Parts: sequence; structure tokens; C-alpha cells
Amino acid sequence: MVQVIDRLEDAGGAEHIQFRPYRSTRDPNRILASWGPHGVDEPGRMASIGQSQLGTPVALEFKRAFNEAVQYDVPFLWVDDPDGLFPPAKRPTP
Repeated sequence: MVQVIDRLEDAGGAEHIQFRPYRSTRDPNRILASWGPHGVDEPGRMASIGQSQLGTPVALEFKRAFNEAVQYDVPFLWVDDPDGLFPPAKRPTP
């Protein structure tokens, strides 16, 4: 099960995917996001998993990042959002 966290400390050093919302440079009202690439390198498990696509809206990228975490058993999705661009109330249910 993947847990969405807002503080890196909540991962306790465990594997995580960092998800970063940001404003579009062309339209400051449009919020986009970036994440990955993220690799898994453990005994018996080695994979390079996905990453964000440029210009994709934040909600869609959130779902993609969450699904990657589920697929590769990454326990945490860290929403690194110091500017509050993608607060918990605006996040879709994965």
C-alpha cells in the first residue's frame, strides 16, 4: 500500500517517489508536476520506473506517480510542495 506524505521525514528513510508541483511558465494559473526518474535497486529487484511527462497537469501526474509506486511496491509518494500548489484537498483519490 502506498502512503501519500507531505513531509519527507514521514518516510523514515524508506524508499519513496518525490512528486513536485510547479507553476507553468507560460500560464502561471496552470499547475504542472514532475517526478522521477526513480530506480529500484535491491537484491532480487532491479528496475527503472517511470517519470513525469512535460506539460502534464498536476492531477494526472499525481495519478501516474501513485500508480508507479503501487506497481513497484514503493511505500511512499512524497508530495514536495513548499508553495502549497497542490494541497491535499485538491488531490484526486488514487
